[in-house]
Amino acid sequence: MKRTRLFGFLFVILLGLAAGLSYGWILNPAEVRNTSLDSLRSDYQADYVLMVAEIFAVDQDLPAAAQLLKHVSPVGPSRAVQESLITGQQLNYSIQEMLTLAGLEIAINSEVPLLAQETP
Repeated sequence: MKRTRLFGFLFVILLGLAAGLSYGWILNPAEVRNTSLDSLRSDYQADYVLMVAEIFAVDQDLPAAAQLLKHVSPVGPSRAVQESLITGQQLNYSIQEMLTLAGLEIAINSEVPLLAQETP
């Protein structure tokens, strides 16, 4: 009796799993939308800017970093880094991460006229 009950229980669980996956993947799949990075929550934007800052710390390519930051903040790369510094402070980023962000901000602010000419 116990073996039949266990087999029936597992069968119903697997049947429910198969039905749920079939409904979610075949009958009613989620729509894929092209969204921009500026629609992300501020903590995800700060993580993206931190990744850009880490890339910049390695290769020192300021125009490439500015181009990547335009995806997060169409206003300008300096604004994106400033907002990320504030968000990072609120989220208790490590000192190393804050210094990496600050290094990118210093580089951007020292090259603002150059960046304005290079980006269309």
